[in-house]
Amino acid sequence: MIKTLLNLPHVNEALSHCDETIRLHFADLSVIVHSNEAMLLAGIADYYRSYLKAEAHTTTSLNLYVMEQNVVGDELNWLNVPREEGKQGRKEGYLDVTGGRWIKKFKTGMAFLQRPDHAVAVGPCASNLAQIINFINNQFLNHYLREGFTLGHASAFCVNGEATAIAAGSGGGKSTLMLRCLENPERDFLTNDRILFKKTEQGTQTIGLAKLPRVNPGTLLHAERLRHILPEARQQALHQMPQSELWSLEEKYDVQIEDEYGSNRVCLAGNLSRLIMLDWSLDSAEPTQLEPVDLSSQPEVIEGLRKRPGPFYQDKSGEFADLNAIDSVAHYCRELANVDVYRLTGKIDFDRAYELIAALD
Repeated sequence: MIKTLLNLPHVNEALSHCDETIRLHFADLSVIVHSNEAMLLAGIADYYRSYLKAEAHTTTSLNLYVMEQNVVGDELNWLNVPREEGKQGRKEGYLDVTGGRWIKKFKTGMAFLQRPDHAVAVGPCASNLAQIINFINNQFLNHYLREGFTLGHASAFCVNGEATAIAAGSGGGKSTLMLRCLENPERDFLTNDRILFKKTEQGTQTIGLAKLPRVNPGTLLHAERLRHILPEARQQALHQMPQSELWSLEEKYDVQIEDEYGSNRVCLAGNLSRLIMLDWSLDSAEPTQLEPVDLSSQPEVIEGLRKRPGPFYQDKSGEFADLNAIDSVAHYCRELANVDVYRLTGKIDFDRAYELIAALD
C-alpha cells in the first residue's frame, strides 16, 4: 500500500482505506482512531474499557490512523533515538519529514508518523497492540505537556482525589508497590509508569496515563489475587528461580485493574499530595524505613522521577524537542513545592512498605 515511508502523498492516500472508527475519551482529550482492520479497533476498545465508562466532555479532538499491513521502511537509514542511561542496544530510530517525524521500532518493524493531527501507525499492528496503545498515549502526553505539565517516571494511586506517587528507575519496584497499595479498597489506580503534574495555586494538579500496569512475573507470583494470570507451569518454573534473577526478569503481563481489584477503581486525575522515592535494594541488611525529604537541601533525591519526553513529543508549534533534553532537577523541585516528599530505604519489603505508607494517612 505504501511505497516508501518518506512519500507522504502515498501515506495520505492510504488513509482513505481506514474506514473503521472508534472514539476514545481521556479527561478533556478525545482521540478518534481510524483503521482498516475492525478487529484491531475491538482490541483497543477492550484494552481501554476501564476508562470508557461514560462519554466525557472533551475540549480537544485528534485523529489517529492505524493501518494493518506488512513491515515497511527497513531499507531506510534511520537515525538512532538515544536511550536512557544504562539501557543498551538499538531500540528505535527516527527520520524527520515536513510537518512530522517517522519513528521506527526495530524489533517489531512498526513505524509511526508523529504529527499534530492525523498521526499514523503502520505495520503488523494486530500483533503489536502494546505499541499501538503507547502511540495513542503519546498523543495524550503531548496534549498535557503542551499545557505546561511536567512528565514524571512514577506509578500512583488516589484516595478521594488525593494522589500518592511512587517513583524509581526502571525495575525499582514502583509498579509492584503501587499494586500492593491497591489492596486497600479505598485506593484507586491512577497510573503505572508515567505521571503528569503541574503546580497551581490550589495545589499540584496531576494526570495519570491511561495505561494498564504492565508488570514482570515476580509481581504476579507474589500477589495472591494476581497469581492466576501466570500459567500454572510458569508459576512452578518461576518458584525455582533465585530472587535476584526473578527480580530482573523481563517478561511483561498486563493487569486489568477492574477485573482484578473491582469496579470503579480507575481514575485519571487528582491532586498530587505525596511523592515516595524508592531507594531500597535486595541486598540491603537495613530495615525498610520511610523518611521525609526536604528538597531544598536534598534535591538529588528526586532524580529517579525525571523523564525525557521522548521522540514523539511535539511542542505547540509542532517542533520536536532535543531528544537528549530533560527538565532540570531545580524545575522538578519547583513543581513539587506543594508535595510532601519521602524516601523509602533499606531492604525491599513490600508488606512493610504498605504499612509505612498506610501510617501516613
